Amino acid sequence: MKENSFPYNYRLKALGILIMLAGVFSFFQQYIRKDVFDANELAVGLSWGLVFFFFSKEKRDDEMIHILKFKALTRAVIISFAITHLYNYLMLNWRLEREKDIILSISAYQFLALTLLIATGIFYYMKHQASLIEEK
Repeated sequence: MKENSFPYNYRLKALGILIMLAGVFSFFQQYIRKDVFDANELAVGLSWGLVFFFFSKEKRDDEMIHILKFKALTRAVIISFAITHLYNYLMLNWRLEREKDIILSISAYQFLALTLLIATGIFYYMKHQASLIEEK
């Protein structure tokens, strides 16, 4: 029995893109209607869409692709955690008046969206580099 690390079919990448577009549309609708800049709402759509996009199989789904995705994800978690920690440390430790200055910490959806955006970027960069090496 062949074990597959990525449970979603390649075609579900399109569903991921549709969910991300719906999240962006919803974000702008909220901004236009209520004049509210809700980054968490944007992050919800992006994170759900990126879960389907990143964890779907590739057209060429071999061991090298699995290794590249795993490397990209491990690097992205560390980078996202560092960015999140730095943001929270800098923004939440300033001497702000809590009644006037509303600074929120990064939510789990925002962290997941940031992680998967970075992982997707790193994966496609490493995949491109690997294809250049294969062409030689």
